[in-house]
Amino acid sequence: MPQPALKLKQASAVLKVEPKELQNLVQFEVVKPKWVGGAYLFDRETLLTAKVALRLKESLGTRANVLSRLIAVFRASEKRLRKENPEYVVFTCRFSAAEEPIKLGVPFRSLGEQIEQGMSRAELYRDLPRGRKRPGWKKEFLDALSEAAQDIGEISEEEIQRTIRSYRAERHQPEITVAAEV
Repeated sequence: MPQPALKLKQASAVLKVEPKELQNLVQFEVVKPKWVGGAYLFDRETLLTAKVALRLKESLGTRANVLSRLIAVFRASEKRLRKENPEYVVFTCRFSAAEEPIKLGVPFRSLGEQIEQGMSRAELYRDLPRGRKRPGWKKEFLDALSEAAQDIGEISEEEIQRTIRSYRAERHQPEITVAAEV
């Protein structure tokens, strides 16, 4: 079965982060998704790398260049780690020769399971280009309106206005209308 490739918005939904956060990881080359047809596409491996990078960033608060070095080392051993599927991956990092090394464990298996669970939700987040409508959106919209109109049945315009006014009165907000008369 081929691996699904997700666009940025879908990938950020799977990772449970804001799209801008994921975009920053790509921009600073911490995560390197495939570039296909003018869009970045994220597969499971890239998502796992991004999840590890986000965990490191959250724990260490490191700059992008340090984070990209940590992830480069992780990426070099990722195939072996996938095969072994350890509970934790331990990063040991010494920022200068005078300092003691920092050890940080990242729950590798748990992050992989989170991504697998999130992949099922990816379809809920269709990644449409901003400002553009998908083909056939008008027909879908009109069909939905027609269906709603059939559900409502025969209601006069006065009844609709009365319902709207009573709803607005319950919210305790002033009703302001603007109309042009000829």
